[in-house]
Amino acid sequence: MMQASATQVEFSAGSLISTDPPYYDNVGYSDLSDFFYVWLRRSLRDVHPDLLATMLVPKADEMVANPYRHDGKDGAKRFFEDGFRSVFTKARESSALDYPVTVWYAYKQAETNEDGLKSTGWQTLLDAMIRAGWQITATWPVRSERGSRRISIGTNALASSVVLALRARPRSAATVDRRGFIAALQNDLPAALKALVHGQIAAVDLDQAALGPGIAVFSRFSTVLEADGSPMTVGSAIARIGEVVDQVLNEQEGDFDATTRFAIAWYRQRGYGVGPYGEAEQLAQGRNVVVQALDRDGVLTSRAGKVQLIKPAELSADYDVLTDLHISSWEALHHLIKILEGAGIAPAGEFLRAALSRDDNAVDVDLVKELAHLLFRVAEGNRWTKDALSFNTLVTSWQEILDAARAVPAPTTSRQGSFDFEEVDVS
Repeated sequence: MMQASATQVEFSAGSLISTDPPYYDNVGYSDLSDFFYVWLRRSLRDVHPDLLATMLVPKADEMVANPYRHDGKDGAKRFFEDGFRSVFTKARESSALDYPVTVWYAYKQAETNEDGLKSTGWQTLLDAMIRAGWQITATWPVRSERGSRRISIGTNALASSVVLALRARPRSAATVDRRGFIAALQNDLPAALKALVHGQIAAVDLDQAALGPGIAVFSRFSTVLEADGSPMTVGSAIARIGEVVDQVLNEQEGDFDATTRFAIAWYRQRGYGVGPYGEAEQLAQGRNVVVQALDRDGVLTSRAGKVQLIKPAELSADYDVLTDLHISSWEALHHLIKILEGAGIAPAGEFLRAALSRDDNAVDVDLVKELAHLLFRVAEGNRWTKDALSFNTLVTSWQEILDAARAVPAPTTSRQGSFDFEEVDVS
């Protein structure tokens, strides 16, 4: 056990490194730890005299962007960036080549610079790793954050962390231009996004998690050149990754049935609000569906020239997933939300079990989950908070619902009844 600054410590050759680095200026852990340190020092100073030699926790070398200690905001930014670059450069020189370095992140802090691009502690971390010669080779979302923790109450805090796996980038790595970088993103991101969507990652975390595979593409090149010949920054790369993520997710809409494609398009324009029949008819014609049929099927209401998608809470309680002749991913999703919010996990699992038992295999669980992710993005982009919460709750509960659906139903016990015999005269 030792106490030392990460920028000063000498890593031994072949070190295995796993780190959850500081969150830029989000949390000053040294100040926070003083609350506990004074009591630990009283009770354990004789046991760990070197670790507890100071009156309070050392703070000057703490690698956070603290303007009070480093001559203002600019000085704090330089201190943080220089420190990170130094740490990852040392780690590259001494880490075990046969094993990756793992880095945990779960950042939300962001600012906007004069170009409209976001500048974050997350970007600073990525820039430090890439400039130090690291390539990001894998990302894994990990459910690590407790939803009931104090920092999450009333906030849109992350439900997951993401672990980055780093390996030393070959010195012979290629240089590519902006067009080549985007082409590589378009080639690699579809499969990576599908894996994220089908994994146990909350919808609210998808954008952040999707940066991992995108940055993996960016970091495998020695340099990505902009149109003017200048090196592309991490901030610019993240903007391009976001554009390709949106493009890929929009293209995946083609996997859905016609009813669902219509409902997605209408939801984008109106949410669950009212819109004119003529507008709905135009959308329906382009997707080979009929508005009146969608009304009969319980997807929307069409009355007096006005059309409105039916909210989950307003769906019929008498709906039978086994007898619906025209079931869609949209209907399956919305009935699941209604049941989950009204009755809980077990009844939602029973509904999904019944849906999967249909002979026509009309319900694809992967598509239903993909739809929840897609609608969350639409709702969040339009600040429809209640809708976004419903879609995100379904995604975060998905594995439990699946487990309930796949569980063998408990056998029903019946009691032997008595037979009534009618006396018949056979003489």
